[in-house]
Amino acid sequence: MAQKEFKRKFMHPTRRKLADMVQTGEYEKSTQLGYTKAEENREVGDVWETEHHKFEKKDGYILKTGKNSDALQQVRKYLKDLGECKNNNCKHEGDFGPTNRKLIQKTGWCIDCNKILERELRINGVWDSYQEYKIYGNMIAEGLIKLDLIEQDIENLKQQYDEIGEDGNVMNSYVLPRPVDEMKKEMKDFIKRGKKEIEEISKKRNKAFDKIKDKNYEHIL
Repeated sequence: MAQKEFKRKFMHPTRRKLADMVQTGEYEKSTQLGYTKAEENREVGDVWETEHHKFEKKDGYILKTGKNSDALQQVRKYLKDLGECKNNNCKHEGDFGPTNRKLIQKTGWCIDCNKILERELRINGVWDSYQEYKIYGNMIAEGLIKLDLIEQDIENLKQQYDEIGEDGNVMNSYVLPRPVDEMKKEMKDFIKRGKKEIEEISKKRNKAFDKIKDKNYEHIL
């Protein structure tokens, strides 16, 4: 079948996002879990890695995760904790309303507890460092998730995508306007730059943490 001229609007939404990322440097995609076909001579419990993924042989299947999986587990726990007030002595009763939940996601503390904490930290000169630590932590968490998703999708990027009809036959074929290897390289360069930025942000967060620790307030984090 003759290949048609590439038209972005006909692309599958997921692949259009990949193409948009190359053009704009921005990428957004829902998390997906993947599995890989069993390899020969693998024993249950064996663990091995490729450039972007880690595999573990289970009984009857192979578990596939990104290389940042352990870090992402910590990130997900961190994000989950944002839905609960971190003050062990919080006096709030019942479910939190939308305003409270929004503040908890931003600061870790509900409205009433945040007022008490803010006053105490301002008096002791720790408030600015505390704010910086929270902001940098959110940036790192979001950055790690985004980079891991891109790493998982690089190997799925193809030069041509086929539109399959209900009968299972190819109705149309669409080709990316640029060589797929070139686009993959740009995506990998994007990941490399992203990881470098995260390292710099981590240094800033660590400096904020040191200031908080000097005042003996690390327990609030």
